[in-house]
Amino acid sequence: MSISGNLSTMNLSEILQWLKLGQKTGTLLIATEEITKEVYFKGGNVCSASSSDPSEFTGQFLLNSNKLSERQLKVALDMQGRDNEMLGSILLKQNILSNDELLKVLRQVSEEIIYDLFLWNEGQFEFKDGSLPARDMIQFDLDITHLILEGVRRSDEWTRIREVFPNEEVVLKLVLHNVIGSLPLSANEAMLLRLVDGKRNMKAIALEVRSNLFNVARAFFDLYQSELVEVGDYSQNYIETSGSEERDPARNQIHKIDKYIETGKLDRARREIERLRITHPNHPRLSSLDENCQEKVLETTAKKMINFAAVPNLNMAIDDITKLPLSPEEGFIISRINGIWDVQSIIKIAPFDETVSLKTFKKFLDDGVIKFK
Repeated sequence: MSISGNLSTMNLSEILQWLKLGQKTGTLLIATEEITKEVYFKGGNVCSASSSDPSEFTGQFLLNSNKLSERQLKVALDMQGRDNEMLGSILLKQNILSNDELLKVLRQVSEEIIYDLFLWNEGQFEFKDGSLPARDMIQFDLDITHLILEGVRRSDEWTRIREVFPNEEVVLKLVLHNVIGSLPLSANEAMLLRLVDGKRNMKAIALEVRSNLFNVARAFFDLYQSELVEVGDYSQNYIETSGSEERDPARNQIHKIDKYIETGKLDRARREIERLRITHPNHPRLSSLDENCQEKVLETTAKKMINFAAVPNLNMAIDDITKLPLSPEEGFIISRINGIWDVQSIIKIAPFDETVSLKTFKKFLDDGVIKFK
């Protein structure tokens, strides 16, 4: 028997308990527009999990836990692409990880993928009864009761954190005299506080340390309560909107435009946007639809223009680059351009989607920030 629905009407705890009581074997698929996760079951217990989010890949987890360097990950990923071999097997052969260390890491990766799902307010889910991946995968016996208890605890904690840090755009500032008075700091505290400069937001810091937003926010929440950091001004990044979509006379037209953009039918999208500009010249979605269409154009162009084998080089002085208003993703990419690694190598180690990387390279190329050799 299969079930499907949305997390907004049936929470993850209920789904996991139902699968445990039914001693189900199969795959639970949960997806938003951006991310798809799969949780695998055998006899009512979780045996593994996977995610399409690059920040949750095993390589990123190993970087965050200092089990390997970016250079080691690049070499291993190159071997994986060439030999079609599992990353874990390559790391074992290179003696970077022992078998016990690999099993521990893979178990933790599966657990973190599942814990993050408890922070989702919505997402389509479907349980595929009796269906498991054809590929080989290392399996565990993850206790569902423990997963639920820890997941619910994190969800409660996330609610408290959000009262202080309402979004990932929050910028933190050091309370320097308190930091000095708290010396010596732990290694983790020192690492995070070194990245607090009054400019980086929490998303940028999470990218830099290769950790998920929850773990970074939780660490900063503790530092906030200890009065070592304070919240900067993020209010200008957000504009409150009001009104109901159901009262919007242009909702069908906007839905059509969104679909055209999503499927890459950009000429049709542009025509519909111009029609909307005539029929509803003051519609609040006009600007964002324009931006979304331009982003899709950039994405399509970037995929055609950027040569994965090309080696990017900086085309501006470092002092000039530091003055640019870089996004967290742009800051990550620019910091990995060393005149040696090609585009493909940088994309492989980036903790975000390939499309984001390609658009960033295209933007840097257009703005004269980089050149290719």
